[in-house]
Amino acid sequence: MDTIPAQVEPQQNISPAVPQPESPPTSVSPIKKYLPFIAIGITFLVLLIGGFTLFAGKSSKEKANPIPTVRPTATPLPAPTIPLVTQPVTVSTSSASISPVKPKIGKLAFIKEGDIYHSDLFAFSLLVKNATPAGDKLMWSPLGNFLSWRPKSNTATPNSLVIYDKEKNSSLTVKTKSDQEELVDYAWSENEKQLALLFHESEYNISVYSISSVSASKAFPLVNRSTPIKQILWPEKNTLLFLGDDGINQIDTASASAKLIINKPNIKLMKLSPDKSKLLYTVTSSDKNELNLVNLDGSENKLIIPNPKKIDMGNTNLSESILNNGFIANALWFPKGDRLMVGYNYLTTLPLVGIYDFKNSSFTAIAPFPLSISDILIHDLLLLGPRVNTTVNPPVWQVSLFTMEAGTKLGLIRTIPGATSPVYFGLYEDEKK
Repeated sequence: MDTIPAQVEPQQNISPAVPQPESPPTSVSPIKKYLPFIAIGITFLVLLIGGFTLFAGKSSKEKANPIPTVRPTATPLPAPTIPLVTQPVTVSTSSASISPVKPKIGKLAFIKEGDIYHSDLFAFSLLVKNATPAGDKLMWSPLGNFLSWRPKSNTATPNSLVIYDKEKNSSLTVKTKSDQEELVDYAWSENEKQLALLFHESEYNISVYSISSVSASKAFPLVNRSTPIKQILWPEKNTLLFLGDDGINQIDTASASAKLIINKPNIKLMKLSPDKSKLLYTVTSSDKNELNLVNLDGSENKLIIPNPKKIDMGNTNLSESILNNGFIANALWFPKGDRLMVGYNYLTTLPLVGIYDFKNSSFTAIAPFPLSISDILIHDLLLLGPRVNTTVNPPVWQVSLFTMEAGTKLGLIRTIPGATSPVYFGLYEDEKK
């Protein structure tokens, strides 16, 4: 029999009609009763707070590093792929095999492991498999029907030029008369029917070759001089420009007559405007560089003032006094020819880069950026150029694509490892027409 607590009345006072209960059930604490629900609630609250924190962190990170918006002109691009390519052209210094299949050529071309590749900026594929590896100076012809380059030489002197015919999918090679003669530079005529080649052995020689019958014996000599010639350009039908120690010279290719149009020493390089109506050239001194604009006939020779009327340093937090340091030697034409991307001396190998607008005489700073002499503006928002990747050992060359879209300060959006000597035909916006 269960023990009845003392405070309960005596048993005889309990009605005999009601059965005697067993011991009362143990009481349950309200906290224990609702404990499972409390645990579930706390778990849900923790998950909710964690999710909110993650979202807030991601949002703040995106604000700090804005991602370029998706546009048809300057969209962040995926990692490149290498599709399988059948029957590439094989080139040697004496002959070339012809493939019956015409490849669709991407506007971007570059050298990778001695072979020529092409790309549409989304994927790249093999175009020409070289028996003699390609070296440098890859160039599109003016109408985009030919690619040309200097092959690697067994000596330190490149002495030949390979020309790839896109229509015939075949190649031919132009060789110098002597293995000691160096091919310094070359330029295409505007109709792609001729090439001007600059050679150097004991003297500097410029000769014109016909593409239909390329041979040294049929070359038409234009210039022969003992003083150095650094660069040649062919902007118009019968007008060839060359850069010498005395300045910039103009040659009539029909008569081989030459005249000095810019009489200045220490000119480092010259670049044609996109419409080929003006020439940008750099005069280098011991501490500063001068950028100049001139017409092709030498008229209206103007110095570009480093400190224009309007200066916007943006969010670089740098002083306008940096512009007093002067330009670096290199500058890039924007596609419409109305602006330049220029660099001012700032840090060693890291100039302050910005946009110089001729129309309103203004400079807008972008950011400190390692502007290269081989960089190309293929669009108002896209810059393409070779860079050395130092994050790997040993360092390797790569082709890099940078964007200025959505306020991005020349942010890297694409690389092609192992690629060098990039060239681009036309403009990127043409792809979307």
